[in-house]
Amino acid sequence: MTTCLVTTDEIGRCLTALQQAAEPLTAIQIAARLQLAGSRETRRRRVRALIKQLRDSGVQIAASLRDGYLLSTDGQQWERYLQSEQIKAKQRIGLAHRRRKMVTDARGQGVLFG
Repeated sequence: MTTCLVTTDEIGRCLTALQQAAEPLTAIQIAARLQLAGSRETRRRRVRALIKQLRDSGVQIAASLRDGYLLSTDGQQWERYLQSEQIKAKQRIGLAHRRRKMVTDARGQGVLFG
């Protein structure tokens, strides 16, 4: 797996785009504003890397699959986003646990009786 490197300039321009947006922006919309090159998936991947860098530096960016990325200026909105992310993480952990249990049970009855 390759690491998507981003520049400080791109991070700053991404933050500015989010600050100036009146509504959420999709990854493709952000990529267009930043004039990122590459295939659609490459541009989306690069935007995700930019968003990750911004979040890692403390910028509160909420996201949804339907609406896109939004700079959170409301503490309650940010808390709701974090809670939804925790719920999703717990669901993924539960799914992984159930799948692992099925693999370790040779007859496939681990979920039924385990």
